Amino acid sequence: MRTASVPLLVLALGLALPAAAAPRPVGITTLTFTKQSVTTGAPRPLATLVWYPAKPRTGTAEDLGLRDAAVRPGRHPLIIFSHGSCGRPREATYLTRALAAEGFIVAALPHPGNTADDPACVAAFGDSFVNRVPDVRFVLDAMLAQATDRSSRFHRRIRTERVGMSGLSFGGFTTLLAVQQEPRFTAAFSLVPGGVEVLDPRGISIPTLVIGAEHDQIVGYHESELAYDILKGPRYLVEVLGANHLSAVDNCLNPDTHLDLCVAGAISQDDAHRLILRYALPFFRRYLGNSRAAGRTLLRQVPGVILHAEPRRSNG
Repeated sequence: MRTASVPLLVLALGLALPAAAAPRPVGITTLTFTKQSVTTGAPRPLATLVWYPAKPRTGTAEDLGLRDAAVRPGRHPLIIFSHGSCGRPREATYLTRALAAEGFIVAALPHPGNTADDPACVAAFGDSFVNRVPDVRFVLDAMLAQATDRSSRFHRRIRTERVGMSGLSFGGFTTLLAVQQEPRFTAAFSLVPGGVEVLDPRGISIPTLVIGAEHDQIVGYHESELAYDILKGPRYLVEVLGANHLSAVDNCLNPDTHLDLCVAGAISQDDAHRLILRYALPFFRRYLGNSRAAGRTLLRQVPGVILHAEPRRSNG
């Protein structure tokens, strides 16, 4: 870990965060884009969940949002989301829905073979490693094509020059790898990443936020520190105190098996989510929405984190 940045440490989780304004309506739709596997050549359908700013009083309400609602007028930045190993595109809806409410279009793709719906998802880790960035690129291409497709609800609704990448766990690693290989991404948010040692040591020059968990028992918080160390452009590292790896997902209680994966003594899921959103939302507002006020918010200390921030860093 480099020591050039000054850590901002606050330990008192008991202080309440400022109350958020009522969220704007969020739409949800499913778009399936089919490509070929780069390892087997077999069809690889990517049933992508897309959250987006919705026009009020449209769509059908469901748990994920307003199904097939009309898109709020205007052009909105695009963010791609990559799930963790044996995860799902909907594993962090507290994040994807909050981003959509803020005015972003979020396309969360599956990585077939390595989802929670695949019985052999652990064994498919290596195959997924090879396919993940091609999956991301394919969905990026497909979503950008929606912006010029007159038959799409996203026609003239995507700011094609403002594209972010995000992901959780294996998806956090995928985020870092994807932005090293795909120049169209202009900002990256990596949440509890692992495997950072295999990334290109030449680093990442676009603005990047890394959030890790203090008591991560799966990949370890040190992986987040290693990720921060290879960032060459504006960079931010947030350690969520008292959190563990699965604090970053919607629910550490597995909804399918009801297996309790929560870690005793960890902060609540709600507290972890509030701290993650406290940095993820202004990060994308700053670097995809060009909000200078959001940039100032990123530098403010809040209870429950250690923050390292170097917003003026330039290929350093």
